[in-house]
Amino acid sequence: MKKLLAAAFGAAFALGTAFANSTMDVLTGGAELEISGAEGSYTASFDADGTYTTSIVTEGTWELDGDELCFERSTGETGCSELPEGMGVGDSWDGEVQGQSVTFTIV
Repeated sequence: MKKLLAAAFGAAFALGTAFANSTMDVLTGGAELEISGAEGSYTASFDADGTYTTSIVTEGTWELDGDELCFERSTGETGCSELPEGMGVGDSWDGEVQGQSVTFTIV
């Protein structure tokens, strides 16, 4: 599951993304995104320069594409996940990562 979740947080298509989503402002302001699934959880930290790292030693770049947060892992895997507008610390939402149900929580 960690590999599956890490792949989901592995894709962005460019650096220098303008923040069009207040949730991303929260995440680049010091909060982390916890990704939890049936087999465990991990956190991702986002920097304003379009890079991210995770607690499971994954890193790469991120970009907003409409209401989706897209990632590219340093190993090349890519993917996107919904990023609802207006979320803050303590808020969570359900999503799907490569066919697996996960919960995203801002911590």
